[in-house]
Amino acid sequence: MALPIAHAAAGYLVHRAVRRVPDRDRSPAGAWRRAAVFMVIGNLPDFDFLIGFACGRPGLIHRGVSHTILAAAAFGVLAGIVARRRGGEAVMPTALAGAAAYASHLLLDWLTSDARPPEGAQFLWPFSDAYYIAPVALFREIRIDGLTREGFVGSVLGWPTVLVLAREAVLVLGAVALWRAAEAAYARRALAALRPRAGSEDAA
Repeated sequence: MALPIAHAAAGYLVHRAVRRVPDRDRSPAGAWRRAAVFMVIGNLPDFDFLIGFACGRPGLIHRGVSHTILAAAAFGVLAGIVARRRGGEAVMPTALAGAAAYASHLLLDWLTSDARPPEGAQFLWPFSDAYYIAPVALFREIRIDGLTREGFVGSVLGWPTVLVLAREAVLVLGAVALWRAAEAAYARRALAALRPRAGSEDAA
């Protein structure tokens, strides 16, 4: 499974991609709050650990219903309805943005190696019981003890997890840097296209 820093970065990139979705608060602080919300949404499917933790077995329902396209769609619809009622925002753009941020978690999990059978997850449940995993893994698996609370905490805080976390941090920070560089280049080209040519001004 990918770690929270990777999932948060994926949510942030979705935020950058859809930041033109109508939003009543356009202040810098509002933009940062919205980015933080998307980063939380990117990690939302793994909140199923909390339910299992409360029941005494953290991995009880992990990678179950919460890790499906159906859950992403349901979350998107819910996000759209809530945004409409709270701020009068358009349902469809908000729903699509929320679903995309949620689904980014599934994408990263699909790209993560899995040494324990069955490999991958049932992302298309209930439409298919098949397990899906990418043929080439981008992220390394970490061994999380989902049987006991003590084992779960120990495996999350162990050195193997820290090393994988460091590797992911380098990878995702590079991805974010490339995205921001691409945005800056696009903005420069758009600005240049809007500037009138000197020759046209002379002719006028």
